Amino acid sequence: MRQRAKPLFGLLFVVSLLPALAWALPEDAQQPVNISADNARFDEKTGKAVYRGNVVVIQGTLKVQGDTLTLRVDDQGALTTARTLGKPARYQQRTDPAKGLVNASADEIQFDHRTGSLVLIGNALLTQDGAKFSGPRIVYSTEKKQIEASGNSEQRVQLVFPPQARGEKKPSKDNASSFSETAQ
Repeated sequence: MRQRAKPLFGLLFVVSLLPALAWALPEDAQQPVNISADNARFDEKTGKAVYRGNVVVIQGTLKVQGDTLTLRVDDQGALTTARTLGKPARYQQRTDPAKGLVNASADEIQFDHRTGSLVLIGNALLTQDGAKFSGPRIVYSTEKKQIEASGNSEQRVQLVFPPQARGEKKPSKDNASSFSETAQ
């Protein structure tokens, strides 16, 4: 029984790092982290945790869904990167109390905690308050609130800016689209 306690503690420790997954509302960090998956594994030597099978992570406004979630921590146990794979992988979070939810989907979603960058790769889609970015690759700086979308020879970048994004009255937070509606 003593042998199992250490890996379980390590896995729980990695789960406690999820509040650092994105630059979110301060209230999100105060919420419990809920993870469900078909299985989970943590390797203390490599600092790698892998969750497989219908993975769902919820903490406050943060919601991540995918087939696989891989987290990496440094020698001090701080989260360095997170990678979610799925068809599609999904991310949702309110990053600004004055705006609606940020919804993203892609074949692969990478988060680098050191840079605060969310990288969407393959069939990438990022939406917020009616604005929509799509293409093969999108980089969203959660800290700087900057988006860079890039196309390739097979697919161009598509950008849609609704009238309210150009100066009309913004919709209230209560009218924000739900995760399942916008990230599909």
